[in-house]
Amino acid sequence: MSSYHYPSAGLQVVLLFAAVAVVKPVYAAWSGSLESRFQSDSYFDSGNHVEQWLNLDYRSRDDSLTWGLLGNYGASRLESWMNLHRLYLGKDFFDSKLQAKAGRFEHVGSAGYSTLDGLDLRWRDTKGGQWEWFAGKPRRTELYFIPDGGNDGMDKPKSKYMTGMRMSRPLDTEHLDWLDNSSIGLGMRYHWSGVNAGKLDGSFTGNWLPVADLPLVELSAAMVLDTDVFGVESFDAQARMRLDDDSQLLLRGRRYDPPDAPITFADRYYSYYVRGSQMVVEGGYQGRYSRNLTWGANLRTIAREEGVDGAGVDLSFNWKLPNGTTVEGRMEWLAGDGEHAGGLLAGYRRPLNSRLLLELNAAARNEYSRLDGSRTVIAGEVRLDWMWSRDLHLRSMLELARSTGRWEDYNQIRFGLRLVYQLPAWGAEDYR
Repeated sequence: MSSYHYPSAGLQVVLLFAAVAVVKPVYAAWSGSLESRFQSDSYFDSGNHVEQWLNLDYRSRDDSLTWGLLGNYGASRLESWMNLHRLYLGKDFFDSKLQAKAGRFEHVGSAGYSTLDGLDLRWRDTKGGQWEWFAGKPRRTELYFIPDGGNDGMDKPKSKYMTGMRMSRPLDTEHLDWLDNSSIGLGMRYHWSGVNAGKLDGSFTGNWLPVADLPLVELSAAMVLDTDVFGVESFDAQARMRLDDDSQLLLRGRRYDPPDAPITFADRYYSYYVRGSQMVVEGGYQGRYSRNLTWGANLRTIAREEGVDGAGVDLSFNWKLPNGTTVEGRMEWLAGDGEHAGGLLAGYRRPLNSRLLLELNAAARNEYSRLDGSRTVIAGEVRLDWMWSRDLHLRSMLELARSTGRWEDYNQIRFGLRLVYQLPAWGAEDYR
């Protein structure tokens, strides 16, 4: 992932925000954290790297004024970088009916989760509806920088600027006996400078009340349309029927494009997490065998640009033991057109005492394609979280992985340390 480099003027803005937090009167509240990270990775040429993170949040007592800051500085043997992920100022007007935010902040919309350098206005009416207007420069969030990872320019919006609006409101279902507690959302946005494109999006949530004595069905749907080609860019539709307190049926169809850089352990080593656009249709059952043991079974079909297309099964369980230990597992198998992919994922989480938490993860996957042949990946991860004190936490991670069967096979070792200090909350009750 690329890093954003800021000149001295950018540093002055950061220092100014920090100074404002210090001199604010006591009726305002602010909190935050300092975090130091160290990571060693045998897979990248840069090897070891260190980072220092700063997170600050400010809120006035009447909640009408807020600001936030999140940034980091890092260095490796080959390079150094400074990223500013969040720096915004927010203000409420007219008894919080109008909310304004300017700067760099997280933005959640039909395009997914990203950051926006710009302005966001939201108006809430008396009937429960909300109107939003936004404009600025979109960016993908990049909280997981990998030095020398070759990810520059990947997973980013193809346009420099974006503007749009969105509305959402509850539906009047007073005269509809088959629908309850529903709402809709409609939006549009336009990208320009780089790639000019228009997008339309819509969403729906509600409860369908079927005839007879069947339980209600929870419905949700979201879709993004590309106005240039008049095609569906992405969609996600779900129907969930709760049979009783312990079991439910689920039907889901979606088309999406996952991020290029996998983040979590399961993302990196599980068979179905494959890059490129893909469409998944699945249906299944989730039930509770006992008070602490739940399980699920899904049947699914997948069509995607990269990897195996076909049909398969997904089995999972989650077991909570009386001493706070959690054991979970998942198995997937997908086959089609003479190719196959399958994987196992297991997790173990146990509090060793009131301040120490142990987490173990393991994965194994095998895939076969007529073009590349067979490949097997086995990986394991150990995490240890130690609460040194109420305000100071030390988190460690060790990950081992081995890939065999193809020319790009590798043995990878990743080790990381994170020391997190929670700054004292000034001007507010501290519930930590």
